[in-house]
Amino acid sequence: MQHFIKVVAMRAVRLAFFLLAVQTPLTAQQDSVLAAPTGGSLQARAAQIVDGVSGDWSVFAWSIDGESTLISINATEPLVPASNNKIFTGIWALDELGPEHRFHTDLLVAGPVESGVLRGDVVLRGSGDPAFGYPRRLGHPEFVEEPLTPLRTMAQQLVREGVRVVEGDIVGDPAVFDTVLVGPDWPADTGAGAAQYAPRVSGLAFQRNMLWLVAIPRSGGPAEIRLDPPVDVIPVVATVRTGAGRALAVRRPDEDTIRISGAVAGAGTHRYGVGVADPALLAAGALTHALREAGIEVRGAARVGATPEDAILVHRHVSMPVGLMIPFLNQDSDNFFAEHLWKASAAAATGIGSYHRGGPASALHFIQNAGVPPGEIYQFDGSGLSGLSRTSAHALVRALIYANRKPYADLWHASMAVAADPEGTLNRLFRGTPAAGNLHAKTGFIRGARTLSGYVRSRSGELIAFSFLYNGGNTNGARAAQEDLGVLLSEHGGN
Repeated sequence: MQHFIKVVAMRAVRLAFFLLAVQTPLTAQQDSVLAAPTGGSLQARAAQIVDGVSGDWSVFAWSIDGESTLISINATEPLVPASNNKIFTGIWALDELGPEHRFHTDLLVAGPVESGVLRGDVVLRGSGDPAFGYPRRLGHPEFVEEPLTPLRTMAQQLVREGVRVVEGDIVGDPAVFDTVLVGPDWPADTGAGAAQYAPRVSGLAFQRNMLWLVAIPRSGGPAEIRLDPPVDVIPVVATVRTGAGRALAVRRPDEDTIRISGAVAGAGTHRYGVGVADPALLAAGALTHALREAGIEVRGAARVGATPEDAILVHRHVSMPVGLMIPFLNQDSDNFFAEHLWKASAAAATGIGSYHRGGPASALHFIQNAGVPPGEIYQFDGSGLSGLSRTSAHALVRALIYANRKPYADLWHASMAVAADPEGTLNRLFRGTPAAGNLHAKTGFIRGARTLSGYVRSRSGELIAFSFLYNGGNTNGARAAQEDLGVLLSEHGGN
């Protein structure tokens, strides 16, 4: 059944873009980019590298300065892009939202305040901010506050408004995105958003949409379990003993209950993070805790719902600008940021952050603006986790050329991982080669796909945009071949 659904989905999208292609002829500029390679020896050497690794390849390299094709091997063949899909996501977000765009997370009240009692609900309304309450412990220096800090600020604002009791509920509103919280055809090991590397996607995100469980060994009895944030709305079943062994925290894909079991030992604490089933409920629960911590009595429950039309804005949290989020996509290959920026772009373009609407909208953006030919790009998510997405090397290079001439070009180049640099996903690649410190690109890997797309300066100083896409069983061999191709381009030209 799952295979049937994939086939139907792909046929439907391809039909839509076939109809679009009939109405969208190639421009003269597009034809020139697709022209035959000018450097015969470079093409031949690249073909030899690619032929050494069996599987499907799509390879394209274009000299931006020389305006000529350098390498073209099955360049227009759409393949699974893996995390190279984040190139499209980053550019779409910069175009649709803008580098200076800041997400708003609003605190509203729905009801009058009488003698310190709010006769209604408190609403926390999101706009898709992936950085809201982001856990600093994950090592990103951009985040210096504890996740609860913005919620505590909101609670103090209610105190200043004279609220001492909330008679109603604490409502989390994620409606800027639709209710599909997991991308289509994500790998099974994401656990439907339970895995730390791919949590669920919500219009009201908080703490990377993860609940942290802290296990503390206790002599002569079971381990103590604390929740971070300390919420009571997420079901947790704990059976952790003190002693030798290891503990494991999981959430089954079809459940909202988190289970932690096994054993912990030693004098310290043990932390386990699990992606929750409903991130907006986690955010509402965390706000409930912050309100009670501030001395506000909450008589209602934490729940997910819509913001009433007559709700009054009390406080607005403003995020970091989108431009500072793009490196999370390109240097760190962070799926969480990619999916939220993609859905936020879909919301800006179509009115709601939806996988169903976002795929065609994203692809159409690059067809209309970057000159990508219809039939070379099929978008299903923002991170590249989806096995349904397809793109050609030529389409990715088209997007890279387009980004290079935009006002945000410097930001875009700086957002990418740099070959052999300790920071980013290229830290172990291209060491000791002419590409080191020069080539800057986006890596990509899921099972059966290894990809690399970006820019490199040749020996003669010309800027080259390239894309090396591989689908097949020898992803380790493909990685080595992609290194060879990158070095080949870095050594091109000059004496």
